[in-house]
Amino acid sequence: MKELISIHDRYRFEIKLNLDESSSYKFEYYFFLPSSLNISCYTYDKFKFYSSLQRYIRYQTPEMDLYTVIDLKNSLSPLSRIIDGLNELKRSSSIFVEERVIDEMKLLGAIIRDKIRDAKADELLSILKLADESFQKIAQIINSYKYSQRIVDTFKYVDEYLNIIKIEKLSDVLEQVDINEELKRDLLSYNDKCFSYIDFNGYKKISPDNIDSFLYYRGLLKKFVSSCLFLKVQPSFDLYSHIISSIASAIAMLFAILVTIYIQKRYPFESVIFIVLVIISYVFKDRIKEFSKIFFSKIAIDYIYDRKLKIYEPVHNIKIGYIKESFSLLSKESIADDVLKIRNIDNFDIIDEDAKFEVVLKYKKIIFLKRDIINIYHTRRKNLVSILRFSIEDFLKHTDDAITNYSFYHNSIKYSFNAKRNYHLNLIVKSFKIDEKIDYKRYRIIFNRNGILKVENII
Repeated sequence: MKELISIHDRYRFEIKLNLDESSSYKFEYYFFLPSSLNISCYTYDKFKFYSSLQRYIRYQTPEMDLYTVIDLKNSLSPLSRIIDGLNELKRSSSIFVEERVIDEMKLLGAIIRDKIRDAKADELLSILKLADESFQKIAQIINSYKYSQRIVDTFKYVDEYLNIIKIEKLSDVLEQVDINEELKRDLLSYNDKCFSYIDFNGYKKISPDNIDSFLYYRGLLKKFVSSCLFLKVQPSFDLYSHIISSIASAIAMLFAILVTIYIQKRYPFESVIFIVLVIISYVFKDRIKEFSKIFFSKIAIDYIYDRKLKIYEPVHNIKIGYIKESFSLLSKESIADDVLKIRNIDNFDIIDEDAKFEVVLKYKKIIFLKRDIINIYHTRRKNLVSILRFSIEDFLKHTDDAITNYSFYHNSIKYSFNAKRNYHLNLIVKSFKIDEKIDYKRYRIIFNRNGILKVENII
């Protein structure tokens, strides 16, 4: 199970997990935070945690060689399926066939995008020409018949997005200093053709004057093409939390009834003492209800989750699995010894252990996938990726200024520096394997008030 962690943007880091080994996965994430950030049960709860969390489940882009993709005899080629579908739509219109063609166009775009991005400088031109060849074949068929607007627009958007990817990749390669002059001339010539292609097709122009609106539009195109890979995640009814609330309410009501019966036997119904005692019992009833909810939640924390999210395959709208999640703040005593051992693995002496006052957040997740159903509907899109993005913005409220001035005298000379004041978030990922083995990973996210500075892989 391959795991990758990286900075996604200024305030978010991202963890990617390849889900290609089994049908069931269980993870525990432990966030070790400095206590100076003022994170506690009074200032931070599960609602804030989940609002900082984004999760996605998507298919990995199918691994297909571009020569295989443009081979019309290959039944797994998206290009072959697009052309077959377009020819079928000429004979008879079908919503099902139309949606299948649209899905295959997006998939073709996603495959070619990855091939262009991963291409080395010396192979880039040949990959770009293969991509052009595949889209020219589709364009010829679309221009020969009046297809629905959805078909025409899908082709246009996928084609436009790939043209942008080509320009971006060419820009990266042309900045390399080790490419020869002949290759550089060819790449610059192809780059000019890409911009001419924008003008010829009326695509959105790239210029310094419209860069903000262009980047927004590019984001839309990216989401449109990538939608063929993303699965839909929907929250389901949270039965277990309602059961706990019901049990807590029943215990509180039982207390109130028993106290009321006892008071009625001792004092007249109209007396002041009866009224005062009933009011007191009512107040205690509410406190007992809240205490019972907390008590039972802690007992059932390993069995009951905060919420359950259903995973749907969007093209066929079928349920292919679910995600269960739970969050809690841990006291030092409740942290398992194996987790503490990983946390303290790089401690050197007493200063490391005695100076680190930390708050620990625990996030637990179970992913279950119905592989048999996935295999029925997909021959190429099988392996999945779990993407978790977490925002640290709620942790920044009580950080010190990002830059601090530090000065000292040495040999009668004053030295003055502007230094960064940093904080460390230590993240331990505990993965439970199929063979009952447990795998540990530890990362250090270094940040300050201005955002994330660095992500380090400790073990």
